[in-house]
Amino acid sequence: MSSEFSTKYLTSQDLGMLQQVLSDAGYTDDILIEPPRPFNAAAKLMVRLFQQGMTDPTDLANELDRQFGKSRKMETAFAGSPLHRFAIQGLPTELRSIVH
Repeated sequence: MSSEFSTKYLTSQDLGMLQQVLSDAGYTDDILIEPPRPFNAAAKLMVRLFQQGMTDPTDLANELDRQFGKSRKMETAFAGSPLHRFAIQGLPTELRSIVH
């Protein structure tokens, strides 16, 4: 019993599209500094799905989000408080004399 398995080779355009999907999802090379390295697993997933026939960037992005969620970079980009630091901590002693 043999199974039909054909490998789809990726062109430079295909790799560029996969890189764009990863980049749009926040998986860029600057997150490689922090362990664990989700970029490698995400890139492998994108290549595997593409070779299995999933070629639409939207479908790939949805699958990436389903498998891994948002990248840490994307999560932390919106995690900051909208309030200024001094609104929470109060003015430093050097600045209190100027305001009062």
